[in-house]
Amino acid sequence: MLLLKTDSTRISHSTGFSISDFSFLTDDNQRMLRNKLAKEKKVCFFLDLKGNCSIYDIRPEGCSYYPIIWDLTNHQAVSDDYCPHYQQFIEKIEYIGSDLELFVLKLYGYL
Repeated sequence: MLLLKTDSTRISHSTGFSISDFSFLTDDNQRMLRNKLAKEKKVCFFLDLKGNCSIYDIRPEGCSYYPIIWDLTNHQAVSDDYCPHYQQFIEKIEYIGSDLELFVLKLYGYL
């Protein structure tokens, strides 16, 4: 999950983790949440043992849209088939798409 600067700062202040504890910079200089290994599977750094988000109330903005993601190649909102429940969200794409577009603009400065 890509992070806005405001996401990183908010999470760091609220959890006491340093930004580098829970995220890293990608090759294109975007901040991304780290994954951790749990039950031989990579999961979000903030997923607890029961599979729940431990920072739900302060989660990154992008997480509030997931599993609807922005396809940078086709310039449209799609449901991420990596999520086991992605089909349940396909109908919400039309409602979330415009908000997700604004989020992508905040992240990259372009669509």
